[in-house]
Amino acid sequence: MIIKLAWRNWRYRWWQHALSILLLILGIGLLLLVKESQRQAEAKLERNLAGIDLVIGAKGSPLQLILSAIYQLDAPTGNIPLKEAQRWANHPLIAEAVPLAYGDAAKGFRIVGCNYRYPEWYAAELAAGAYWKNNMEVVLGARVAESLQLKIGDQFDGNHGLDQGDEEEHGHYTVTGILKPNNSVIDQLILCSVGSVWAVHGHEGNHEAEGEISALLLKYKTPRAALMLPRTINENTLLQAAAPAIEINRVYFMLEGGSKSLSWIALALLGLSLISLFVQSWQGIQNRLDELALMRSFGLSKLKLVQLLAWENVWTALIGFLGAELMARLLLHFGGNWMGFGAAYRMEAWHFSNFDLYLAMACIAIAKFAVLAQARKLYRLDIPDLLLRDA
Repeated sequence: MIIKLAWRNWRYRWWQHALSILLLILGIGLLLLVKESQRQAEAKLERNLAGIDLVIGAKGSPLQLILSAIYQLDAPTGNIPLKEAQRWANHPLIAEAVPLAYGDAAKGFRIVGCNYRYPEWYAAELAAGAYWKNNMEVVLGARVAESLQLKIGDQFDGNHGLDQGDEEEHGHYTVTGILKPNNSVIDQLILCSVGSVWAVHGHEGNHEAEGEISALLLKYKTPRAALMLPRTINENTLLQAAAPAIEINRVYFMLEGGSKSLSWIALALLGLSLISLFVQSWQGIQNRLDELALMRSFGLSKLKLVQLLAWENVWTALIGFLGAELMARLLLHFGGNWMGFGAAYRMEAWHFSNFDLYLAMACIAIAKFAVLAQARKLYRLDIPDLLLRDA
C-alpha cells in the first residue's frame, strides 16, 4: 500500500526529481562504464596471454610487438627470417614455440599463419570440421564464422593489409573447420598454415616473404630463461625479444591512470546527485507540510509517513540507477566499434557483476537515509496548527 501510494505521488511530481535522476544517471553510468570496461579489458588481456613468456620479432616497439603478435591489435613490427627464429625455438631453455605469419585479413578479420600448437595454447576446440592439412585451408574462430556466415566447405578471398579494403582481394581460402566460442583472441582469427601465407605472397611475386615470419611465441622450460634469453637476443642479434608480462604491466598502468580520473569525475557527479536527493527531501517536506498534516489527520501513523517519503526517494534512486545501467550497457555495446576495435575486442555489454548489486543497494540506502535525516521534523508536525492555518 505504502509503496503504491509513493509511486503515485512520485509520478504526480516526477519533474521535481528530474535533476536528481539526471545526476544519478551520469554519475552511476560513468562509474559503471569505467569499472566494467577496466574489468573486461584486464580479463581479456590476462586470458589472451595464454602462458606466453616471450615474443621474438623485428626491431621496433616492444609494446607494438606484443599487441600485434598476442592480441592482434596492431600492425607487425616487420618480418624475421624463419631460420633465425628456429634457432631460438630449439633453444634448450625453450619448452614450446609457435611461429606466426600475419598481415592479411578477410572482411576485417585477421588471417594468421601458425602451427597446430597455437589453438592448443588457448584450449580451443573444434565445433565442426577439422584443422587444415594443405595450404589455403583455414579454420575459423567462432565470431568470424558467425559474422561472415561461413560454413565448412565455403570459400572466400582475403585482402592484403589488416583493414577491410586496404588493397585488392587475393588468396582463395577454403573453410575446413570452425572453432567453438573460446572467449579469447582465437574467436576473432582465421587460422591457417604459415605456408598458406607464403603461398599468397609468393604468388604476388614477393619471394622474400617465403622463409620469413612475423613473430615467434615462446614458452620457457625454466624460469632461468627469463634472466638470460631476452637480454641475449636484444643485445647480440638483429631480432627483438619482448616479455608480455612487462609490456602488459605498462598497459595496466595506463588503463588504471585513465580509469582513476574518470572514476573521480563519476564520484563527483554521484556526490552531487546525493546532495540533490537530500535537498529535494528537505524541500519536499517543507512544501508539503499541509498535505502531510492532512495525511496524519486521516490516520496515517508517523512511521508510515516516514516510509512514504522514503519510498518516494527510493523510486528516484531506482529510476536513476536503471537509467545509468542502460546508458553504461549501450555505451559498452556500441563503444568497441566506435573506438575502432570492431569485432576484435567488443565488450560484453550485458554482463552484470556484484558491483552492480552493491551500487543499487547503496543508492537505495542513501535515498532512505535522506528522508530519515528529516524524520525528527516529521515526528514533530503540529497537525492542528497546520490545518487551522489553511482553514
